[in-house]
Amino acid sequence: MAAYTDNSGQWHTQYMAKVKTLSNESLRYIIEDCRDAMAAMPGNPKWGQYADEIHYCHMEINRRLGK
Repeated sequence: MAAYTDNSGQWHTQYMAKVKTLSNESLRYIIEDCRDAMAAMPGNPKWGQYADEIHYCHMEINRRLGK
């Protein structure tokens, strides 16, 4: 898997493919876990990655719901 900080953009593509393989429960867990991490440490250098993960998980949930 590409590193988030390698500036190639591949992390995003690979993560979007990965979320399609996860259960709804896993997607919800990731969303909550990332939110908790962001709230606990707003200055974390991975804050943007957590926001992206939340976004991609929500996108997949919405796709499954036909939205």
